[in-house]
Amino acid sequence: MFKVLFLCLIMYFLYVLIIFNFFFISFVQANDVCLNNQQRLDTMSNWGIVSRIVDGDTLHLKDGRKIRLLGINTPERAYHGKASQPFSKQATQLVKHLLRHNKRVGLSYDQQKKDRYKRILAYVNLEDGRSIEQILLAKGFAQSLVIPPNDARVGCYRRIENKARLENLGIWQLPKNQWIDAKLLSKKAKGLYFIRGTILDYSESRNSIYLKLSHQLSIRIAKKDKIYFPDINFNTILGQLVSVRGWVNTYKGHQSISIRTAYDLKI
Repeated sequence: MFKVLFLCLIMYFLYVLIIFNFFFISFVQANDVCLNNQQRLDTMSNWGIVSRIVDGDTLHLKDGRKIRLLGINTPERAYHGKASQPFSKQATQLVKHLLRHNKRVGLSYDQQKKDRYKRILAYVNLEDGRSIEQILLAKGFAQSLVIPPNDARVGCYRRIENKARLENLGIWQLPKNQWIDAKLLSKKAKGLYFIRGTILDYSESRNSIYLKLSHQLSIRIAKKDKIYFPDINFNTILGQLVSVRGWVNTYKGHQSISIRTAYDLKI
């Protein structure tokens, strides 16, 4: 009798464990899962007709709205005397191809609806529900870009980006988009970079936090953005190896790579 009860208890606990793991795993995966076409259609707030495709991540609508695609950044086209960035033409042509038969697009939004240029920030979908952003990422013609507080789809977009990177597609063929050791970064480097290094020092100014990666390069985080790093204690990560993606600039001979969210800093 005792053995039967003991076996029943073991089976009961195993059952509970299986159920717990099922729901726990489902919850974790749901945070990063990409919406399907119908789910994206269900999120559409309104629709518009595209009148002009400026580049891979900017559209103009017939009603006058200027749309900046949310969550991605595509290579810049030539402007103000600057040459086009590699794969800018391919990104623009892909969007034109997607809209060649039907220029009607659906829009959905995140927390912040406009950028500093007064463009509308929107996730843009084709009439069948396909995401233009996800298609560009999958082809290697865009990078995932997080500008807080708009981060609803970052998990999905980073997964798609990582797959394109592993397959060496599009922009991920370029040397500039490979991970580089902080000590090897050129003093002339400017723009978006992917850098790995060890945190050597921590310091603060009135408006910023600095995490030193080399004698000439530091990670810069504006104090106003500290809320987007809720699980990181900057005072306790000295000596830790980090991967960081952000924009490199030089001021008074010292380089900094600016980031605004924990999504761009992996410890």
